[in-house]
Amino acid sequence: MKANVYHGARDVRVETVSDPVMKSDGDVILKITKSAICGSDLHFYRGNIPIDQGFVVGHEFMGVVEEAGKGVKNFKKGDKAVAPFWVSCGICSNCRNGYPTACTGGGGCFGFGEALGGFWGGQAEYVRIPFADTTLEKVPDESLDDSVIFLGDIFSTAYFCAEWGNIKPGNTVVVFGDGPLGLLATASAKLFGPSKIITVGHHDFRLDLAKKLGADHVINSKNGDHIEQIMNLTHGEGVNVALECIGSNQAVLDSIKVARPGGTISFIGFMVQELPIPMLDFYLKDLTFRGGVCPAKNYIRKLLPLIQNGKIDPTAVITHDLPLADTPRGYELMDSKAENAIKVVITP
Repeated sequence: MKANVYHGARDVRVETVSDPVMKSDGDVILKITKSAICGSDLHFYRGNIPIDQGFVVGHEFMGVVEEAGKGVKNFKKGDKAVAPFWVSCGICSNCRNGYPTACTGGGGCFGFGEALGGFWGGQAEYVRIPFADTTLEKVPDESLDDSVIFLGDIFSTAYFCAEWGNIKPGNTVVVFGDGPLGLLATASAKLFGPSKIITVGHHDFRLDLAKKLGADHVINSKNGDHIEQIMNLTHGEGVNVALECIGSNQAVLDSIKVARPGGTISFIGFMVQELPIPMLDFYLKDLTFRGGVCPAKNYIRKLLPLIQNGKIDPTAVITHDLPLADTPRGYELMDSKAENAIKVVITP
């Protein structure tokens, strides 16, 4: 099959690799119908985190069941399914307690190398899904792939961020980040009834989309002091909720600065560096700080009706749909933000 293979920093190539084979009766072979390049993929693409050379990458994908092991109960050939980015056994204590991304029974992340389970990713024609009954989630055949693929990662993650922000009707919310996560977090936050949403980024074309998705105010952080602007927009009080959607130490520190006493900071950005937190400020404001990796499996069924009922349209962030052969170009677009790229999806 053809697949996108990692060979080093800013070096991914579409090559012919071995077809995946089932290793367990609980496996499924999924024929990929749509995959995507996630902002998290840029960490290894830029050389910021280690990954094995020769590894098939990509953790955001969906498809149709091509083959199901004899132990698989919930899926059969031809079923359409979305894969959350994390493999989960479903029986360890963490899985049973609702934390599939902390699976200790053989789980891990698709497309992130041996360190995270060794599961080849879905920027390919086919992929093996271990523990299919507890990893995959079935979606209706009539579902549009572009609409539901992001249930496996960025839409679920963005909604998770807003939900963990504990947004109350009438609250003021700031979203740090104008990438796909920040944009969908803006749209998700709107569902909770805040009085004001402020989205902060540094790309005007993305901030224009943030307005369409629910932001009442947008701030380009390249144009003046964004902290001062946030405080002015909140009459000096700060925000009730800050959503950190970048994975930036500075954005976390900025969240602490603009949070009002009793506020909540929710973070879902992929943090790869240690962060010294100003604990005295945190302490004196009685802040709540929560977040982490989204258990996307838990959100797919919950969020599917929002798409079906037109409450939210995740396709709004898609700017490019490329064939699998052009996946390396998709990485270049996401990395450089050329051609006003926001989110690149791949069609095998």
